[in-house]
Amino acid sequence: MLLTVRPLAADWQAFADQATVLGVVVALAVGIATTIVMIRQEKVTRDGQKLQREQAEATAARTEAAAALAEEYTSRVVEALETMAANSKGAVTNSQAAAVRWTLVHQHRSRYLLTNVGNAGARNVRISAHESLPLLGLNEAPKEVGPHEAIPFLAARTFGTKDSTITVTWTDPKAGEDRTWKYPLPPES
Repeated sequence: MLLTVRPLAADWQAFADQATVLGVVVALAVGIATTIVMIRQEKVTRDGQKLQREQAEATAARTEAAAALAEEYTSRVVEALETMAANSKGAVTNSQAAAVRWTLVHQHRSRYLLTNVGNAGARNVRISAHESLPLLGLNEAPKEVGPHEAIPFLAARTFGTKDSTITVTWTDPKAGEDRTWKYPLPPES
């Protein structure tokens, strides 16, 4: 009997050793796989956070530009109201003071038309926009724009356009100083 028990015990011991080795190998494989998955998840999380940060920065830049434009519009409204109040208290004149006034209209696709609808001419006219909004066709634009004259140009909005405000700067011939007018591109009709 002794002979039959010993080989059987040795077989169980060898089987137990093999099971232990197999368990260790499986545990190492699971550990390595888990580590690889965690590293990939961390990379995806970092990429997602970077994308969210870039989107937040772009949104903040657009918000700041809109706030600046709203602030300028508000100051222009206040200035206009103050001028109206001063004119209503002062002497009434039949003739209107000479002034440059601008309108910006969409014509077709990316084509826009900037028109001086005032009754005075503008000298040294410059049209500009944010660096993310390319303007084309301004090389041939006149530097002097008389009453009811217009400047056609192209403005190419893209998904990367952060601010679509057009800025017109000119020299007021009467006052001799530079004036600025800002207006967002009108929507395509």
